[in-house]
Amino acid sequence: MKQAMAAWIDQEEERSRLTREALADVEAGCIIDHQSVQAWTDSLSTDSPLPVPR
Repeated sequence: MKQAMAAWIDQEEERSRLTREALADVEAGCIIDHQSVQAWTDSLSTDSPLPVPR
């Protein structure tokens, strides 16, 4: 039980760190607009997939 709790706490801390990192990216303007991502995902099933949006 103690190992399971420690693993859960580690997972939650990592999730929190990743969330803070993502929010910092958004605040810094490091985002990809939805239309670009949608166009890319739509292209994946075609003969000419688009490059990953950046």
